[in-house]
Amino acid sequence: MTGDPGPANLGEIVAASHVSTSAIEPRRARIIVYLLAASVAIVMTGFGIIMPVFARRLDEFGSGVTALGLMTTAFALSAFVASPFMGTLADRIGRKPLVLLSLGSFVAVNIAFLFARSTEAFIAVRVVEGALTAGLMPAAMGIVADIVPEEERAQRVGVVMGAMGSGIILGPVIGGILYDLQGFEAVFIASAAMAFGAFVFALILVPETRTKAIRRRERLRMRRESADTQAQKQSIWASIPRPLYLFSTLLFIDFVIIFEYTFIEPQMIFYFYNTLGWSTIQFGVIVAFTGIFIVVGQALLGKYSDRLGRKPVIVMGALLFTALPGALAFVTSFPLMMVFAAVAGLGLALIMPALNAFYIDMTLEQHRSRVQGLKASSGSLGGVFGPLVLAGVTTLTTPRGVFLGAAGLMLLMTLVALVVLREPPRATEKTPGYDWQWTGGRAVVAQATLRGLVARARRTGGAGG
Repeated sequence: MTGDPGPANLGEIVAASHVSTSAIEPRRARIIVYLLAASVAIVMTGFGIIMPVFARRLDEFGSGVTALGLMTTAFALSAFVASPFMGTLADRIGRKPLVLLSLGSFVAVNIAFLFARSTEAFIAVRVVEGALTAGLMPAAMGIVADIVPEEERAQRVGVVMGAMGSGIILGPVIGGILYDLQGFEAVFIASAAMAFGAFVFALILVPETRTKAIRRRERLRMRRESADTQAQKQSIWASIPRPLYLFSTLLFIDFVIIFEYTFIEPQMIFYFYNTLGWSTIQFGVIVAFTGIFIVVGQALLGKYSDRLGRKPVIVMGALLFTALPGALAFVTSFPLMMVFAAVAGLGLALIMPALNAFYIDMTLEQHRSRVQGLKASSGSLGGVFGPLVLAGVTTLTTPRGVFLGAAGLMLLMTLVALVVLREPPRATEKTPGYDWQWTGGRAVVAQATLRGLVARARRTGGAGG
């Protein structure tokens, strides 16, 4: 009986023509980002469609600013609780399942809104919506982080964030028109249809970037690098980027941005409708105008934090975004309000790509969606407290006082960012044990090294012969 001869090339020198890697080529990575952005744009259009309708519908139920604030709080609170778990789940089972779960859930909740006949029912549906859709952006940002090189992160994040803005552009205008012409049922049906279209689009065209093989490789690496049981559990504490003060400052910025918007939004809507006498369509146009400049700004300016640094872009964006609450306090002209909405949109266009890229820069590959979940949770916490604080101060101050308070908070956040932030440390540069991971550049170096070794071995063999 003959033994196993072993591999055919054992003991032989083989000249390889190339080195295979798991990295995605740049052109393919760009296509994936654009496909993902298209899915986000579709669903955010559906989300934007229903924005102008909530206040109108609650008004039909006899509710006002407080009820709208509580509904916003309910959504944010459930998202706050669910976001870290959804982010962790995206790291463990892959990005695509979480994207599909979020999109499918959004279809279901829009149908549920059609059957809600009270303020309490609306709030209950918003709770479910916040929990089940919380995984969309952590998973989406995880996909971008998986395939985009460090020097292009803010630019590609800007593409996805710009897609979100495009939904804000189209959605409220469409929603305002549908409501004025057909009533609230048409709005929620259109939103559900958009979400279903995004689900189908993502199911067919968006690939999984954190495959089973990659997840298995990382589990093996964790076992190899440490026998410590606690390290293998990959606790939330172990996954938090360092230094902690820098990560905490980023969470604070996320918190304030969402707090500021959810603090003024319910008051702003009723201020437009009841004090200024604007129509649903006019409100939709203001929101859409903001969205236009978010999209255009991210397309044109998203790359600048890759060139100029994250900190200066975040600080400049925060200053511009302060224009929105400042204008609400003093401006009553519709055309002039559109100008300030545009300035605020440019501010968000600067902040969001730079802030998301900042998180990615600091985070190890295997924890990216988890950290994005913590980021989303911080923003959701701002969404919880914003409406609650508004409900507490509504009887104590005027709408102008609410808007000026929001502007003051934004200025405080800008000062904190200016003093505390510094350029992010790169997680891959400071973490031992991860140098073996392949990138396009390392593959080229490895290929050249192997060819050199082969050539040297052949010369040595020829000399010996």
